[in-house]
Amino acid sequence: MVMLIETDSRLEAWMMAAEFLMQDGPTLNLVLEIGSPASNAKFQSADLRIDKFLVGEDELPMHTVAETIFPGWQYRKRGLRGVFQDYPDKDYPSIKRHPSVSWGTYAYRLVRRHNANGKNINPLKQMIDKMQAELATKGTKKSCYEIGVAEGEYDLPLYDTVKDGTRHMGGPCLSHLSFKLFDGTIHLTAFYRSHDYRHKVPGNLLGLARLQACVARETCQRIGSLVVHSSYAYLNGSKTPLRTLFADIRTIRDH
Repeated sequence: MVMLIETDSRLEAWMMAAEFLMQDGPTLNLVLEIGSPASNAKFQSADLRIDKFLVGEDELPMHTVAETIFPGWQYRKRGLRGVFQDYPDKDYPSIKRHPSVSWGTYAYRLVRRHNANGKNINPLKQMIDKMQAELATKGTKKSCYEIGVAEGEYDLPLYDTVKDGTRHMGGPCLSHLSFKLFDGTIHLTAFYRSHDYRHKVPGNLLGLARLQACVARETCQRIGSLVVHSSYAYLNGSKTPLRTLFADIRTIRDH
């Protein structure tokens, strides 16, 4: 069974998915298709309410969770240099000491991996470079360029079989990222092996949207859809009923 939720905003996608899980319980293959992942300005007040809820449950706020996927703060301040150099060399050593991220962060794995020879590689940089080269090569031939780019895909592996294969719980839950370059637009599909829709999804969606926006900006393309495939989706236990939170959010949104 596949449950597909299609909507324009990250907030609406999360609320609709969580309400489905409240009714049906944990499920397999819950898929969110978000049409405008970067458009969230009118929901900023709702984000503050979500953060208050998360902190009240002793969980990390949305921005902190988002930063484990993509170092948005560094990108805003220093561009790709901040993402590729300052984050792994300066920020990550301190982050790594925190017990909740003992396995690391997705953001680090995006920019610092080792090849078979033990040499450092930067998967995100390689992918952006590949896209830019594709655009530069095909851009003068419009129809060929559109077909060629639409058929091409660039994938970022985040699950490390050697390091992560023995884990029974904990991160990483995000296993795979697949970017598509289609009609001048960057689309992103993210695959989660297990997904906490109560505490993690709002920040996960924010982090993925920031990563997608970065790739779009660096390749001078538009931001397309964000698809999140949760192969196992669930809601954790709670102190505050989610229905109470959602009622507050809808009041904020409607006014």
